[in-house]
Amino acid sequence: MAHRSPNLRCSGQAVVAGLAFAAMLTAILSIPAEAKPSSSSTAPLEHRTDTAEESKRLGDEARRRAEVQQHIWDRKMKAVGSGICTGC
Repeated sequence: MAHRSPNLRCSGQAVVAGLAFAAMLTAILSIPAEAKPSSSSTAPLEHRTDTAEESKRLGDEARRRAEVQQHIWDRKMKAVGSGICTGC
């Protein structure tokens, strides 16, 4: 009867950790990249100052986009974690 080397044995925790890692990589790769507006190199750079209202509006929009992205990320990680984690 042949015995496996202790170095080649795989515990159940290692298998679960490997599957969790693979699932997380898959989830990360499936997140679509946001298209960034192309900047025209022929257009001169304009220096303009925003008014307080414009600055507040731009800040609110950036915050809203960041919250939406975080919500999407949290949902994906919850889906991945709920399939793997069985509690402590």
